[in-house]
Amino acid sequence: DKDKNLIGYEEFIFFFLSEEDKTNPTSLRFWFRCIDIDGDGVIRPWELRYFYDHQLVRMQSYSHEVVPFADIMCQMHDCLVPNTEGAIVLSDFLHPHRIKISGML
Repeated sequence: DKDKNLIGYEEFIFFFLSEEDKTNPTSLRFWFRCIDIDGDGVIRPWELRYFYDHQLVRMQSYSHEVVPFADIMCQMHDCLVPNTEGAIVLSDFLHPHRIKISGML
């Protein structure tokens, strides 16, 4: 069934709006679900590493300076201040003092 690989107009608009404004709660929920590979409600380093590795290859192919994964994890923890190190939950992104910077991460 080839239609399972397509999205409808409403899904496209939702994706587009989530991509354009990553600082609103709806967008953050959308992206959180995308990154939370195992769907347990917690983003762990191995999930972030999966996406990092794909971007690493891309950055290297364009000869961009590569930021080490450990540095990115440190920056995320410094910005989001999760209750448990290595376990980022949606409320860390939605916290009133951090929601405006969450979209940059």
